[in-house]
Amino acid sequence: MRKTGPAVALTALLLTACNPGAAPPPPTPTLTKPATDATQLAAAVRTGISTTPTATFTMDAEFGPTGKTATGALEFDGSTSNLTITVDGSETRVLGQRTFTHPPQSGIPGKPWIGTDPGNPDPIAQAAAASVPVIVKLPDLGRALTEIDRAGRIVSADQATLHDQPATHYRLEIDAAKAPDLFPEFAEPPIDGKPAKPVTAKLPAELWLDTAQRPVRFTIDLTPGFAAGNSVKGTTDYRDWGDPVDIPAPPADQVVDLSELMKKMGT
Repeated sequence: MRKTGPAVALTALLLTACNPGAAPPPPTPTLTKPATDATQLAAAVRTGISTTPTATFTMDAEFGPTGKTATGALEFDGSTSNLTITVDGSETRVLGQRTFTHPPQSGIPGKPWIGTDPGNPDPIAQAAAASVPVIVKLPDLGRALTEIDRAGRIVSADQATLHDQPATHYRLEIDAAKAPDLFPEFAEPPIDGKPAKPVTAKLPAELWLDTAQRPVRFTIDLTPGFAAGNSVKGTTDYRDWGDPVDIPAPPADQVVDLSELMKKMGT
């Protein structure tokens, strides 16, 4: 009888060497060390977003006793956001400093979009362009990072879990007095010839970042900035980073400038 034991053993050894089995799983992404100051934090988020500069979002906003839920998408170039947001059946697109809103009715047949243009020399047009609704500002990452960078302070930072994923959680304070131009909605008009009061408000905010330093959630409470004490809060959840996003300007012949509409209505 032939002795096959050594040959079989050698064959098995060779097969094992050539076929090591399934490859090991990739390493699990880990959270980076939290930033220690607001400027460092804003810079880290801008870097994290730079390779996947698009996202979708869902936002819950509170205006006193009224709640609003909005959905949308954005693209971010490192400083400003282009975004589209839909709430109560009305869509608003923000492209740089211009806004285009598609309400249920525009007031002019054949022109379903109402636009603003800060480059228009007409004072009424400039005033109209400056009055961007707060609900459109709340999910704007460009605005949020500018607020954090120029007026923010990190209160605390820890590692947490959000949507079953690891996240770095920052508690922040935004001092509106350091950048009052970012909060025109807080300004009070002069009364009886007296100068307007300076903007003074400390706004609590929170930011959650994923392992790539991209926002997963941003919340801000604007309530302290309003004299009447009206509750104004926003919570925005960001997802689908890097997925394609298309936010075009509406065709020019379908847009009426808000200032023209205001003049037509006698405002």
